[in-house]
Amino acid sequence: MQGCGFLKDNVRFVPVSGLGGVNLAKRASDVAELAWYRDGDSPGACLVELLDTFEQPQRVVAGAFRLAVTDFFRGGTAGSAGSISASGRIAQGNVQVGDTVTVVPGGASGVVRAIDVGFEAQDWAVAGDEVVIQVHGLDMQQLALGAVLCGPEQPITAVTCFEAQIAVFDPAVPITNGFPALVHVQSVSVQGSVRRIIETFDARTGEVKRRNPRHIRKGATARVEIVTESALCLELFKDAKDLGRIMLRRGGETVAAGIVTALK
Repeated sequence: MQGCGFLKDNVRFVPVSGLGGVNLAKRASDVAELAWYRDGDSPGACLVELLDTFEQPQRVVAGAFRLAVTDFFRGGTAGSAGSISASGRIAQGNVQVGDTVTVVPGGASGVVRAIDVGFEAQDWAVAGDEVVIQVHGLDMQQLALGAVLCGPEQPITAVTCFEAQIAVFDPAVPITNGFPALVHVQSVSVQGSVRRIIETFDARTGEVKRRNPRHIRKGATARVEIVTESALCLELFKDAKDLGRIMLRRGGETVAAGIVTALK
């Protein structure tokens, strides 16, 4: 865990049994196998207790509106004629009924007619909400999985080339310049390749180990340039974490994962 960048003080281990439901929702006080797991004179904390100690992530409510589309369908719940509904999680910003939204890529625009948050009709929604947004003025051909609904004043960027910081897992062959892979972002994947390996570095200290290496070995961290055959809607990870994460897959296996550091 420390090799992946986790701080030792932030890592907790908890013994559980999913099959028997032991130490999941309440502390196991009568399980002989957990006699060693103590918190002073009491049984150790259960999984739910530890989950409740996690620091809640901040919702980027003030940022530009971003909703990555995970599903879409014709119609909706309120006056659905001529409307398309799109579902997904709002990555940042906020939206309310009556707002104009733009689809990227494509540039088509429509007006928000209704919003469902957790299967309940609402007049508005904010970052972190799982929503279904009914938009009037769009056509089914103007939406696709991986498209992003955003405000017309600050549309997201769709690119075919970007830089990323990746952690390499256990690929069957070394990652070299030109390495082909499926690039996954949110609910969409496109064919792409690692065009250039810029450098490898120590994930804990940030110290550069080698510039322009010939390959990236198992367990290494590197900065690379990636190109894709079709445009992807991306943000820098520092600006929007949900839209700044990627995975590289090849042969049905995930070979690397990382964050977007530059758009080109």
